[in-house]
Amino acid sequence: MKSTPSEILDYRCRLENPTSLGRSGVSQIYQLHGLQAEGYKILQELFTNIKDKLFNEYGVRTYSTKNEIKVAIDGVVLNQYLTKDIDWLGIDRFTLEIILRKEFCLKFNNQIEWKCNSRVMKLIVNQSSNIVKGVKYRSKKNIDSSSLFDIYGDFIIDCTGHNTSSSKWLKESLNLIVPTVQIHFGGGAVTFIGERFRTGNLTFDSAAVIGVIANPPKKNTSFILSPVRQINTTDQNSLGILTACAITCVNSEYPPNDSYENLLEWTKENLDPEYFTVIKSIKISSPIIPNRHAIDDRKYVEVLGKKWPQNYVLIGDAMCTFNPQYAQGMTHACRQARELGKIFGENCHKLKDISHIFNRRASKITEECWLASTVNDWKIPTLKVIETNKNGQVKIYQRGYHSDITNNDEPRTPLKIRFMQWYNYWFFQCASKSEQLATDFLFVVNQSSNPLILMKPTTFFRVIRMAFMNYLKEKGLFGRRSTS
Repeated sequence: MKSTPSEILDYRCRLENPTSLGRSGVSQIYQLHGLQAEGYKILQELFTNIKDKLFNEYGVRTYSTKNEIKVAIDGVVLNQYLTKDIDWLGIDRFTLEIILRKEFCLKFNNQIEWKCNSRVMKLIVNQSSNIVKGVKYRSKKNIDSSSLFDIYGDFIIDCTGHNTSSSKWLKESLNLIVPTVQIHFGGGAVTFIGERFRTGNLTFDSAAVIGVIANPPKKNTSFILSPVRQINTTDQNSLGILTACAITCVNSEYPPNDSYENLLEWTKENLDPEYFTVIKSIKISSPIIPNRHAIDDRKYVEVLGKKWPQNYVLIGDAMCTFNPQYAQGMTHACRQARELGKIFGENCHKLKDISHIFNRRASKITEECWLASTVNDWKIPTLKVIETNKNGQVKIYQRGYHSDITNNDEPRTPLKIRFMQWYNYWFFQCASKSEQLATDFLFVVNQSSNPLILMKPTTFFRVIRMAFMNYLKEKGLFGRRSTS
C-alpha cells in the first residue's frame, strides 16, 4: 500500500479510483463482491459492534432473501416461498474493508504494527527444521534500492490473495513444489455502480438483488445487481438504492467496457429482455471496470503433509480462487480464518503442528466451494486445465479449437463432476416446485449449510424419481393406456 494507515482509514469517496487510496494492487476492489450469509455471521462474531456501525454510520442494510431477492439458475427462480429467510448484506468491498480495518485497530490498538510502502520479497527459513522464521521485505519508496529488511514471526499467514508468491518462495527457499490445478474457463466481467430507477415491472422493482447465473454451453452470459447502500433522493422514479451491477461471462465471450452505450447494446443481444430493461434503467455514476481472465486456481497444500513448513499457512484466495460469479471468496476466507482461530483456541496443539492441522481442515472448506464453482465450469467448450504435481511436472489439457493448435489432450470431465452436473439439473427442476429444496439450496449457496443436505435420502430419491419419470415420458412409456 502506498498510503499510510491514517490515509487508508480516512473514509473518502467510495467511487474514486482505488489507486487514489494507495490500493493499486486491488483494482478489483470496485468489482461487485458478495459477502454470503455465513461470512457476515462470522464477521459479527469477531466484531460485535460492526452491525450497528454498518447500519447507522454507513447507510448499509440487509435484504430479505424471501422478499427482496430474485435469483434464477437454469431458468428456475429459487427464492419463491422459502421456508426460512436469509439476510443478504448490501455493501461494497471498499466500505467493508475500511470498516474492518477500523474495527481491527480498535480491538487490538497497540498490539499491531503496519508496514506500509513495502513489498515482501522472500521468506526467511530454516531448511533443516522446515520452519519459516519470517520474511524479507523492501521499501517501495526507493524502487532501485536493493536493501532488504527482515521481520520475524512465530506464526506467519499469507492472505495476499490470488496473486500470492508463496508457491515461488517455497520452491526457492525449501525446494517445495505445491501441487496445483488451474481451470481456465474464459471468465470475465464488467462492473459499474449507479442509481436504480423504476422499470414499471413490479417483480423486478421490488427486488434489491437480482441475479441470473450462466449455464454453459447454452447460456454463457450472466449478471447480478447487488445494493451497496441506501441513498436519499427526491426523485419519485428512483428506488433510493445505489447498486453495483456486474455483467459476467464464460467461454471468453467478454462484454465490452469502452463505453456505456456499447455495453448496453451488447447486453441487449446477450441477456433476456427483462434483465436488459433493469440494466438500462440504472443511472451510471462510476467508471466501467473490466475484470478478465478469471480462473479457478487451487493449491493442494494438504497432500504435502509434514513436508509443508511449520508455522506457515495460506488463507482464502492465497489457497484457492474460484469463479467470481458465485461470490464465494470472502466467505471462504472468513470460514478458514475461523477454523484457524478454533485450532489455536483448542490449546492442545504444538505450534509446529498447527499448519498441518489447519491444512487438513481448511482443505475440507475449500473442497465444498471448489465443487460448487467448477461443476458448471467443466461444461465450457474452450476449457483449459493445467495440472502441476508435487514433482513439478506440468500437464496441460485443452478443449475446443485451441487443442488442434497446441496439441494438448482434451480434458476428461471427472465422473463425480458429470454426476453432479446431471444431479444439479434435476435438482433445480424439483426445487422449482418445492419451497424446502429451494431453501436448502440457498442455505448451501450462502455456505450456511453443508452441501450434503442436497443429497439427503428424501431429496435424493425425489430427484431420481423426477429424472426417471421424465425418461419414461420421453420413451412414451408413461401414461400410455392399454388397448388389449
